[in-house]
Amino acid sequence: MNILYVEDEKFTRMLVKKLLEKEDLNVHEAANGVLGLKKFLEVKPDLVITDLAMPEMDGFEMISKIREHNSEIPIIITTAYREEAERGCGMVNACIFKPIIKEDLINAIGKVSG
Repeated sequence: MNILYVEDEKFTRMLVKKLLEKEDLNVHEAANGVLGLKKFLEVKPDLVITDLAMPEMDGFEMISKIREHNSEIPIIITTAYREEAERGCGMVNACIFKPIIKEDLINAIGKVSG
């Protein structure tokens, strides 16, 4: 499975990428919504996991643009902000709160991709 993971915090991005790769998932990463959208169009992933609060283009805008290209792709948001999640959860398949717990993320991936 090809996953696009969009997260502006470098350390978090590195940790989650390693965690997912240990589950035999192929991870493409991007540091913000602009790069995430570009990578989405390049690699055509099976699933998108994205933060919401990012510089240049936030997760909400990136999700809207991705939905213009593919309305069916599963999207999981990761966020530390509950209010933000409430605003975004209607547009996505799952919400994971930070700090990210491995089991929660793996379970969410299983549910939205299965």
